Amino acid sequence: MTTLFVGLDPIVTLRQAGGTRDPDPVTAASLAELAGAGGVRITCRGDRGGVQERDLRLLRELVRGILNVWMPPRDEFLKLALALRPDMVTLVPEGREGTGAERGLDVEDRREELLPQIEALKAGGIVAGVSIDPLPTQVKAAHRAGASLVLLHTGRFCWAADDVARAAEFEALTNAAKIAHRLGLLVHAGGGLTYYSVVPVSRITEIEAVQVGHSLIARAALVGIGEAVRELRRALLDGMER
Repeated sequence: MTTLFVGLDPIVTLRQAGGTRDPDPVTAASLAELAGAGGVRITCRGDRGGVQERDLRLLRELVRGILNVWMPPRDEFLKLALALRPDMVTLVPEGREGTGAERGLDVEDRREELLPQIEALKAGGIVAGVSIDPLPTQVKAAHRAGASLVLLHTGRFCWAADDVARAAEFEALTNAAKIAHRLGLLVHAGGGLTYYSVVPVSRITEIEAVQVGHSLIARAALVGIGEAVRELRRALLDGMER
């Protein structure tokens, strides 16, 4: 079954909007793991996006699955990552759309800039990943830059205007996943995924994990994070059996 990573950024946004200590992303992470999530994800950005160093340190201490930190390729975040040593770091663009990146990094154009960051992460025992658009050129550039993992950005698939465009984007995702797998890269997918769009993506054999944030936390506001995770895991399992 495809591994589910729960994105905690919407929890952080809610806490920031309320100006209080709740909801606590660390508590949310524990509940998500108890319900079967294989990993959790949190994002550091230029303004930290409301993420506190306390959040990161407690997550590193308490998460039993995989802790994946998204961050722009900047020295200040690299130093933080090397100090905290999460299991995985995914380099993402500075730009935002809601609580997620607008698109993937242009690794082909920025390879010389990214190479030392990726090398430093790997030397620190951290799985080094990059968020990219599902394009063969970007997959190959990520491989040349030394990345161990690619996160294929699913925004274009999720936000496609019609069935024809959606089919074309799904084909691009599938092709990129196959190329990445042949190159020996770990393959994740995420960016705008919902309970509906995540199922076909999870059926792509080469995709080992899906990362879902806003949609899952929105559902959790109604049924609780534990039940939201269980529902999504059931959807992933049903999708595999069909």
